[in-house]
This record gives sequence, C-alpha cells and structure tokens, in this order.
Amino acid sequence: MKQNFRNILPLFIGLSIAVLLYFLIGWWGFWVIFPWIGFSISTGMFVRSNLKGKKKLIGRKISILMIMPCLMIFIPIVNNENFQLEGVILIVLVGLFSKGFIHYAIAKIFGPLIWGRGFCGWACWTAAVLDWLPIHGKKKKIDPQLKHIRFITLLISIIIPVYLVFVMNYDVWGNYISKNEMIWMFAGNLVYYALGIPLAFIMRDKRAFCKILCPVSLVMIPSSKLSLIKIKPTGNECIECGNCNRACPMDINVMEYVKNQKSINHSECILCTDCQVVCPTKAI
Repeated sequence: MKQNFRNILPLFIGLSIAVLLYFLIGWWGFWVIFPWIGFSISTGMFVRSNLKGKKKLIGRKISILMIMPCLMIFIPIVNNENFQLEGVILIVLVGLFSKGFIHYAIAKIFGPLIWGRGFCGWACWTAAVLDWLPIHGKKKKIDPQLKHIRFITLLISIIIPVYLVFVMNYDVWGNYISKNEMIWMFAGNLVYYALGIPLAFIMRDKRAFCKILCPVSLVMIPSSKLSLIKIKPTGNECIECGNCNRACPMDINVMEYVKNQKSINHSECILCTDCQVVCPTKAI
C-alpha cells in the first residue's frame, strides 16, 4: 500500500503544479505538461516496483523517454518555445519572462533546492536518448580535467545571445520570438545529440556528455547542493559489494557515503536511485 502511494505521488504533484500555474498564468498547456510528467514518472516507478533484480533499472529509462516528447516536441511546436539555455537568456535580455524562463526556474534553478539534479535523472530530453544507447563493457575513466570543458560550453551559451543582442543588435522580438524560436530549440538539441552520442560510444559511457560538455549541469549544481531530497543510507549494513558504484551513471562513490552513513551530497548526483535498486541489503 505504501509503495502504491509512492508510485502515484508524482502524478498528484504534477496535477497540483498544473492547477497552480494555470490559475497564475492561464495557459492551457500546463494541463498537458505537468500531469504528463507526473504520469510518466509514476509509470516508471510502477514498472520499477514490479520488476525483479536489475530489470528494475528500466523503469526510470521509461519515465525519461516518455517525458522527452512533451518537453522537446509538444511545447516547441504548440507554443514556439525554446528551452535551451541560450534561448532563455535571449528572452530574459529583452525582459520577457515567458514559459521558457518558467521551465528553467522550476526545473533548473529553484527546483533543485527540493529535488537536486532530479531533472537530469528523470526528465532531460538529451539524456532520454543517451540512456537508451546500446553501449556495453567497462566505461573509460574520465579525466577530471575534461569536466572543466563544461565551463567553456556554459560560457559559449551565454556569450552567443549576449553578443547577438548587444553587438549585432539582433531583433529578438521580431526575428527570434515571432519566427525562429522553435528552430533554435531543434537546432540546439541536434548539436547536443551530435556531440553526445559519439562521445558516449567513444568513452563507452552513456552520460559522458553530461560530465564533459553539458552546461546545464553547472546551472543546477549550486542549488542542488542544498536540496531537501537526497539519497540516504537506511541504516542496513553495507557489505561493500560495489554494486551501487557500478550502477551509478555519474561515477559517484556511493558506497563510501553509505558505508559512512552519510547522505549523498555529491554535485553530480542526478537522483536516479539506480544505486538503491541494485543494493542487495537495501542499505540505500
């Protein structure tokens, strides 16, 4: 009974957010987006709770794949929105705090104060493709210095819109918002996939793009360090089997946290809970 309540809770949360935003802003699309996100996560949790062993891991992958078309296709087409970082900066530079900004505020700025980098684990449309790639074998170890490349991609994502607006006098209202915002969304994501998919196969790591190139992770890290929801040890004995470390898509030393009875307060934790699934003693 308790598990069934947990499984359906995301759906109720999605419905609640839809009601709140609809009455605050009045856009009908909120009735589609947030209930669908909640339903998708509830579906993944239901699948996870009803499968056995490592098959449970497919639950989250189903959730993230279901959410992908809602955020990446439905919203851009229906409302001509671009949720990519550079698109959000463009509209903010001209004083427009529309749905793209609302998405960023909820999912990637203030939301992480509650659920950390849960967006990366359960709702990222880039990772929705990467997580399903047929990659097997031992991952290559990523040099920590390579992770600093993300700062360069973040800088590029900020410089492009700033340069267009203040140097090139780009007409954001006339050329971007009215005409090309959706194109920017699809073009930006094609760049992400063009970089992320080959990188995943080269490094034999589905989340290599997240660790090396994704600028969005850096946006979420400051607030996620303060998140209310964290993966925690249950108090059950950790037998140091290492299953959690091998399952972690972000290469966190989960076992060290659990062994020392500490919550996982690592900036790379995406709250996927894959470590919890594979723990034989339910220590997580």
